Amino acid sequence: MRPSLTRRIASAVLLTAVLGLLPAGLAEGARARSGQPFFVDGPGFDTCETPTVETMQAWRDSPYKVVGIYVAGDNRACRSSRLTRDWVTAVHRQGWDFLPIQVGLQAPCSQSGKPGRIDPARAAAQGAAEADDVVDRSTALGFKRGSAVWYDMEAYDNTDAACRTAVLDFVSAWSDRVRERGFLAGYYSSLDSGIADLVEAVDKRSVPDAVWYARWDDRAVTTGDGALPDGYWRDRRVHQYSGNVTETHGGKKMNIDRNAVDGPVGVF
Repeated sequence: MRPSLTRRIASAVLLTAVLGLLPAGLAEGARARSGQPFFVDGPGFDTCETPTVETMQAWRDSPYKVVGIYVAGDNRACRSSRLTRDWVTAVHRQGWDFLPIQVGLQAPCSQSGKPGRIDPARAAAQGAAEADDVVDRSTALGFKRGSAVWYDMEAYDNTDAACRTAVLDFVSAWSDRVRERGFLAGYYSSLDSGIADLVEAVDKRSVPDAVWYARWDDRAVTTGDGALPDGYWRDRRVHQYSGNVTETHGGKKMNIDRNAVDGPVGVF
């Protein structure tokens, strides 16, 4: 059975709420107006290089309704050469929603091998600069205020206290600046490093509005799996539950990561 896709519009209060503890003020079944956060509950995927418009049309036969797109960041593995405003417009008209992703500076103790790293002495300033970059690039692609943008922080050694502090300084500054620009701050990381540190930081410092946690357990759920405290980021979660899988829909093959989405997306 194809999973249902429930769309919810957030109230103005939810734009500035950090933990999403109060899901009130959501209107069912309506499209978001420009400038308002827009929430999706349903299946999604992300893939390294931007697919063709034709491939995205073919994949309308799939269960997926949300696609992660890599819009910014010098540490992107793929350059997103097809990603233009025209591409976003065409794919949006097909019925897709988007998770705009930035792969920028990584933890000083990153395990990813990506070259660009956070300088602990300048972590906050670097976070703010990366936030401006992703908002500017997302805006150029047609995304409006109220859109969620997502920072990709790959796994790192969070037993290193200095490294952990640098990451949190960076992420707090990034989140604050994204919100100042009128967007929602989303954060992707490994459940065992970046997300675990974020949970510990709640009530101690500024944290993102939504989380996207990588836990490849093949369970397409965002709650009830013990990954996060029940009261944190409710209705503001994405779970990457499987990765590096190949699927074919409408005669078009792609290698993807699978995601369960229950959170904010791009407003176009």
